[in-house]
Amino acid sequence: MSSKNHSVTSPKGTAIWPRLNEPDRKFQPEGVYSVRLRLEENAASDFQSKLQRIADDLYKAECIKQGKKTLKRAPLPWGPATDYDKENETRVEIEGELEFKFSMKAEVTTRAGKKWSQRPALFDAKLHPMPEDSEIIGGGSIIRVSAEIYPWYTASLGFGISLRPRAVQVIELRSGGATSNPAALGFEEEDGYTTVGASTFSDDADGDY
Repeated sequence: MSSKNHSVTSPKGTAIWPRLNEPDRKFQPEGVYSVRLRLEENAASDFQSKLQRIADDLYKAECIKQGKKTLKRAPLPWGPATDYDKENETRVEIEGELEFKFSMKAEVTTRAGKKWSQRPALFDAKLHPMPEDSEIIGGGSIIRVSAEIYPWYTASLGFGISLRPRAVQVIELRSGGATSNPAALGFEEEDGYTTVGASTFSDDADGDY
């Protein structure tokens, strides 16, 4: 495999199913950080072309390493963006848009038994590091991803590449947790209990304090 590490930075796109604050451990105990980045037509085409050129160069290097003219090729980590069609209960492609899949294990164990943890660095729009307890990056957030292109080869699957999200810039945040805006939850102001200016105990409360 080529000894040179290839890195790319994506255009701005929409985060789909992001797991960037905490790893997803549902199917892999070591945890996985991941996000699908949806790009519109022009940005998608340019980014795809750049990744394809790098993938092709790495493929040629692997052919040389394996001593073969051609190798089986695994699917690349991108494809047409889709939306769910409620009427027909199927997913339909969005013309011109692509989704790019980024994923990275949270805990790594080498063949020699060495272990370490890793996570993508998170930055806000002004390039300030985001604290670990910052709001959850939810679906619909506008982000850019800085990724390492990791080439791999197995006899059964063939040659492929993975996009490892080393850092993410959050340009517009859509929180993945509970919203702090009650109006967005459908609430309206009412006459009644308020925490503003309220005393600790009721004047007519029973008991001694």
